Amino acid sequence: MWTASWLHVRLDAIEGLATVHPPAMALRNAPMPAPVPVSEGRLRVCMMVTYDMASPGGGVKQHALHLAASLRRLGDEVMLVGPSSVPTDEPDVHSFGGIVNIPANGSDNNLGLLVSPRAIARFFRKHRFDVIHIHEPLQPALSYWSVWLTRRVPHVATFHAFMEEEGLLLRWARKAWGATMFPWIQRAIAVSEPAARYASAAWSRELSIIPNGVPTDIFTPPDLHHHNNRVKLLFVGRIGDVRKGARYLFEAYAGLLARRLPVTLDVVGELGQAEPPPSLPGLTYHGAVAFERLSQLYRACDVFVAPSTGQESFGIVLLEAMASAKPVVCSNIEGYRQVATTEGSTLVTPSDATALEDALVRVVRTDPEIRRRHGELNRRHAETFDYDRLAERVRHEYRLAIAACRVGAGRADREAEAQADRADRAVRSEA
Repeated sequence: MWTASWLHVRLDAIEGLATVHPPAMALRNAPMPAPVPVSEGRLRVCMMVTYDMASPGGGVKQHALHLAASLRRLGDEVMLVGPSSVPTDEPDVHSFGGIVNIPANGSDNNLGLLVSPRAIARFFRKHRFDVIHIHEPLQPALSYWSVWLTRRVPHVATFHAFMEEEGLLLRWARKAWGATMFPWIQRAIAVSEPAARYASAAWSRELSIIPNGVPTDIFTPPDLHHHNNRVKLLFVGRIGDVRKGARYLFEAYAGLLARRLPVTLDVVGELGQAEPPPSLPGLTYHGAVAFERLSQLYRACDVFVAPSTGQESFGIVLLEAMASAKPVVCSNIEGYRQVATTEGSTLVTPSDATALEDALVRVVRTDPEIRRRHGELNRRHAETFDYDRLAERVRHEYRLAIAACRVGAGRADREAEAQADRADRAVRSEA
């Protein structure tokens, strides 16, 4: 297995394409940004995401965005960096090209597979950071080049992904790629226990669990609780992603209508490769919406529904609904159990439209005042996940990474001095 220090990069004539050839010394001898002296106050943070920043939605991107905002409120300088299919001139944001769509699970996955190593090198020569925080470090290829080209800068990685079952080939690939970059990552975070277990196949060192958060100043309870004749259900997620379970909700909703229950359903999210939601009475499809509109839809609903089938390491949409003081009906999967409350959540068997329908019948028939109290319990629970609280914990990881990088740099300097002394003694003895 070739490590990053043995990789040689031959850039093709087309900017953004690179071919990797072992063995050579290109990266070993390439100039590296020097560590930046760090005070106890403000930090200069590179917050890196590996998915298309121009695509709406996406839990990893939203997590990085809100975490960056909270760190700025603490006084840090944070630049959000990632691949983007649309150039941006927003302040404190830097985007790279080279986007490639890899369809999976019925949904688009736009990744920076062809991001230019030259462009990455230019960026890090221009900007100096105290720490580089990479979300989903095993997603190619921006994270790989960023670590290899900044080996003297402290790195922190956050693992978000989770799969209940994983093939041997994928597990081997994650471990192999991790071996080429993890030696230069000082600290690692997982957003949940399931994500930590999944990451441990590739990451063998200490792993801190810091959950995803929710901006409780954006997702807020409604000012007044109006008890309408119809119970408004809300779904938020990519329709084309089979893991989100939208098809089971549509089937369950049709069953509620057949029972003549007074319900409506608002659906929010990208279609991806899916057909639009079925034309059913009371069903409104909003598509992908801006954050302000999304928070309004949360406040306007009576019950939030998340029928995901699995592969969820954490329930960000659950937190958004709970911060909006809404009761939740969701699948009984491990990632959601990390978030759901006992009284404010109803857990159902995943991939079972009948079980989902029966649970919704019970919640719809529940007294509105009880639903309101359950929503208030959820709001109090969600407040413990506020990003301003979590940012302090992430910042502590940055400090640990910086300290570890300094120790490693000092050890390398001592080893170099010892090697030079041995060479000098050998020369003198031969003389």
